[in-house]
Amino acid sequence: MQSAKGFDHILDWIITFTSYLAGAFLIFSWLSVCTEVICRYFLGRPIVWVVEVTEYILVQITFLGSAWLLKREGHVSVDLVVSHLSPKIRSFFLLITSMAGTLICLILTCWGAVATWGAYRDHLIIPKQLGMPKYLVMIVIPIGCFLLFCQFLRRIRGAWAAWKTSENRRGDSAAAPS
Repeated sequence: MQSAKGFDHILDWIITFTSYLAGAFLIFSWLSVCTEVICRYFLGRPIVWVVEVTEYILVQITFLGSAWLLKREGHVSVDLVVSHLSPKIRSFFLLITSMAGTLICLILTCWGAVATWGAYRDHLIIPKQLGMPKYLVMIVIPIGCFLLFCQFLRRIRGAWAAWKTSENRRGDSAAAPS
């Protein structure tokens, strides 16, 4: 149990760090686009790298911030039907969707690691203005998916506990004398 708390603490720290990194990338992207617009329209001198770097940053933000967003249950969800279900059924659906998310993230982590390694090994370059090594853009995919995988595992643990608790409450109320 102590090792699980230690793992959770380290994972929380990493997820928080990556969310701050995503936020810094977002601010940098915003400032560079604003600067580029000012330079282009008022000075007649566009900054050529801004669009390309912003494209790369959008990928970074997506994968660096997704585990933090899941931790806060901030991802888009359709709860029109689920909100009308009992806590036990809701916990069951959360358990099932978290298992599906875990599996998908595991697959994406493995695929991303293999693809990133291949881009590194083969010295692939993105054929644009900057000639960025492809693995530098791709490395965030397996990292972000692995963090999301870990967060889905924690979500499974919470959903399982909620499901078992609601099952016990139902069992206790059924066993209670009338």
